[in-house]
Amino acid sequence: MRVLVIGDGAREHALCWKLVESPLVDELYCAPGSTGVALLAECVPIAMGALQTILAYCEDNDIEFVVVDALVAMENGLVDMLNRNGYPSFGPDMGAVKLETSKVFAKEFCKRHAIPTARFERFKDAEAARRYLAETGFPAVIKSDAVIDGRKVAICRTKEEAEAAIKARLGGAEDEEIVVEEYLTGTEIGFSVITDGLVVLPLTSTTPRWDGEDSTEIQGCLSPAPEVTPEIEAELVEKIFLPTVEQMKAERRMCKGLVSASIMLTAEGPKLLDYKMRFSDPEWQVIMLRMKGDVMPALVSSYDEMLYRFNPFRWNDEVAAALVIKTDGERDPEHVLAAIDSAELADSDIVVFQSYKDRELGVTAGGKDVDDVRKRLREAVERINHVLAME
Repeated sequence: MRVLVIGDGAREHALCWKLVESPLVDELYCAPGSTGVALLAECVPIAMGALQTILAYCEDNDIEFVVVDALVAMENGLVDMLNRNGYPSFGPDMGAVKLETSKVFAKEFCKRHAIPTARFERFKDAEAARRYLAETGFPAVIKSDAVIDGRKVAICRTKEEAEAAIKARLGGAEDEEIVVEEYLTGTEIGFSVITDGLVVLPLTSTTPRWDGEDSTEIQGCLSPAPEVTPEIEAELVEKIFLPTVEQMKAERRMCKGLVSASIMLTAEGPKLLDYKMRFSDPEWQVIMLRMKGDVMPALVSSYDEMLYRFNPFRWNDEVAAALVIKTDGERDPEHVLAAIDSAELADSDIVVFQSYKDRELGVTAGGKDVDDVRKRLREAVERINHVLAME
């Protein structure tokens, strides 16, 4: 099978790293890919939003399956276009991707279908939002509707912080809207499933507390999340993921591909924070490191609506963790490769996944001893940073 992956993140590097092992994949391509992906697949210099060019490439190169992971491509309808033209693909169409791209839609969807989430109100008027916060108090969470990740989410602990957040999000176009949520306390985890719009195939859990604390010094994650038991996994599927897939189908927004969620484990049970309809960094990197077997059949069966045939995924007993090194995107590729070699040669269990122009490096490792994995990752990051700092 000739497979094309659309994306340029370290997550696509991790996916290609796994796909090259599949006996179903004869030739692998990635648009636009990265320096790391180029060691595994043929990188194609096509912009992720250039839908017609991607379609023409599929036609000219006999592409048989496309994995769409770039949000810009999803939003603009690449999955819809590919499917209309007879090219099977993995990923959500324009109807399903709205769970990620519109916070208002996602929150109202949860409310309609009793999917547990934080209490919220939506506002277009800044003064109405201020009055609501005066009644409910702090801390509170303020989100822009058209946010694509957590960076534009404001956790406001004071009236002044809320005022600044509201002003930043309701200061422009008339149709701007915000969501004001209650602040949930508990343990934040991530969980993902693959779906064909009918059933869900659970993956595994992650946690941003890679170091055992809520550290923000270095972005990272750990899998599996220590707090997530088999019973909690079953509850996540039953109360969040299955209702999401079933009710999206009922609303004629058939949901295929990956459904990922940030979830808070509260004293009242798990509550959804946000949906994501694509692979994410660095979570996908540790998931790929832990997964046993071939992921490609599940991707194809998501399109074919045949996931009911699948047994649960099998996972390595070892934990896996990842740390993210961010750069300015202007590094010499040979210099970056030398830095990566310094870490991978010193520790054979270290795997570094690269994004486009090496803007992010996902330093990943697995092992039985969580503390040992964390220690080795810190050492690997120090080696990489040391080489990167050299002239």
